[in-house]
Amino acid sequence: MQTHRLVILFLAAALLTGCVGIEDYERKTDEAAGLRGELAKYQGEIDELQRKIEELEGQIKQKDLESQELSQSLTMARRHSQQIETRVADLRAQMTSQQSQQTESAKKARRFERAYENSRTRVRELQKNLVAVQKKLLRFEDRIRFQIQLEKDMKAQLSRERRRGIVQVRREGDRVLISIASAILFRSGSAKIRSESKALLVKFSSLLRRYSNREVQVQGHTDNVQISDRLAERWETNWELSAARATRVLRYFVEVGNLDPRRVSGAGMGEFRPIADNDTREGRRANRRIEIIIYPPDS
Repeated sequence: MQTHRLVILFLAAALLTGCVGIEDYERKTDEAAGLRGELAKYQGEIDELQRKIEELEGQIKQKDLESQELSQSLTMARRHSQQIETRVADLRAQMTSQQSQQTESAKKARRFERAYENSRTRVRELQKNLVAVQKKLLRFEDRIRFQIQLEKDMKAQLSRERRRGIVQVRREGDRVLISIASAILFRSGSAKIRSESKALLVKFSSLLRRYSNREVQVQGHTDNVQISDRLAERWETNWELSAARATRVLRYFVEVGNLDPRRVSGAGMGEFRPIADNDTREGRRANRRIEIIIYPPDS
């Protein structure tokens, strides 16, 4: 508008001065009209550009807001990502710890399995041993029962001799012992069997033949009185005397009583297994004896 006014004032001034003619005036008027049209056109373009600028400025503001929102979202996303990374690191550490614990647990489980298998093997061995011990115990109990019955039988068969005090029957563990006073079988210092005692040995032989599946040992025992000078040339010590008496009874059982020589044996014990006090006459008499040891059956 200001430019339009300036054109009019310029033309009026020209007319007043008379410097411009009518034709020039009309030409100038047309030019001014053209200029006004162009000016209006330019003004419209300027207004349109201004409007677009305002629209663009609004869009820019909107974009700035969106950018700020995106920036905030990005910041939040980064924080969330960091939290996730921290959580992932924690989870990885936990996983590593759990894997280590699982590995250790697996090792412990294998150790426990080995220990369990060893225990099972040990239990099986113990069970086998227990079965073997039980079998041995049963066999021992059977042996004891056999020997208890043997003791009863011997006491019954030798009841008269027991009442006379010349024979004793007892059981020690799984062995049955029949003790005969030496004075019944031998004279003092002698290993020769008295004639009057041979019937007793025959009775013993008959009883022992009933138990042919048992080992029998004849033992000679003496007191602790040393061999006298009169007998020293024949018996150096009580060992020789006790062994000779045991052997003489053993031979009688085999040669007269028909016992199997493979299942009988003899031993001289001398004075070293007393059953009474050697300081008394009665004790020494009890210690001078022949013992028949009857062992349990083989099976």
